[in-house]
Amino acid sequence: MNPLATVRILWAACIALFVSAVVGLRWGAQISIALLPTHQRASADAAVLHGVWITRSIFLFLLCAACGLLGIYFSVRAADVSRR
Repeated sequence: MNPLATVRILWAACIALFVSAVVGLRWGAQISIALLPTHQRASADAAVLHGVWITRSIFLFLLCAACGLLGIYFSVRAADVSRR
């Protein structure tokens, strides 16, 4: 795979992971409660679910940072290849 295609994939993944992490932080608990069966929604603890989503979002932010760093690396490689 050429470096330019890798750059495009990594930057798209970085943006998608960032948006996913922000949505998870903001609305993750509500989405989880909405996806539960009706009889379990009343007993769902929003604070516990929010804590779970904070952990997931931190992991997504770390993946976003890794994709960003790899994107920078492959951007430099793609610029170096295009100069030759």
